[in-house]
Amino acid sequence: MRKSGLIYVLATVLMVSVTCDCQNKKPKELPDAGIPGLIKLKVTNQAEHFLFTYLLADGSFKTVEKVEAVSEEARSQVIVIDTTLSPEQRQSSKIIYVADLTTAREDGTYPCRPVSRFKFERDLLREPGQASTVLPPQCDNMEPSPDDRIILYSTSWCGVCKAAASFLDKQKIPYLVKDVEKDLAAQQELTCKALKTATRINGVPVLDIGGTLLLGFDRDDILRLAAALTKEKKPAQPPAN
Repeated sequence: MRKSGLIYVLATVLMVSVTCDCQNKKPKELPDAGIPGLIKLKVTNQAEHFLFTYLLADGSFKTVEKVEAVSEEARSQVIVIDTTLSPEQRQSSKIIYVADLTTAREDGTYPCRPVSRFKFERDLLREPGQASTVLPPQCDNMEPSPDDRIILYSTSWCGVCKAAASFLDKQKIPYLVKDVEKDLAAQQELTCKALKTATRINGVPVLDIGGTLLLGFDRDDILRLAAALTKEKKPAQPPAN
């Protein structure tokens, strides 16, 4: 349960970041999700079934299992996952939980509220800037972008991603789909590419076309960039008898 929860929260961070002014370290105010029937999380220092994800100074994210392990300067807005709850119980397709771990209440709990996932889909990762050359270690051995096909980073619930895939099929452009919500390696791969190119990711779909990250679904840009891809070689036909 703990491992699957970690994979989900990393994918969620890729899809929805906590909006933050990284330079001044003053997070913006987040409105409540306004969705009825949500479970209230009881976040305490003693709880052992939560995962906490917070933003680092270089624009990457870190996930820990204890409140005390969260960096002091990042505690005002921390994404929380309750690993005892299923994605359906958390309504994870609609919301994330954000906690203020700065000061506990009198009863030992920390403020934690649901935030609409879709409102923050387009505020992803970080503001690229002077820290864009600081890469996490997992980016060192990343495979280069293929030169003969497109990589389509998507999620199962993204309608625009399906439209992009349909367009690629119709145009007979070779491509590979990677689900950043279900595949941790794909999530890390896209994060590294965004950091390396100082690209602000605005949700999915994201298409890697020969090393260029194309955000969203733009038919003209896809055709223009795909024209430079190496044509897939067909296997040689045996000589006719």
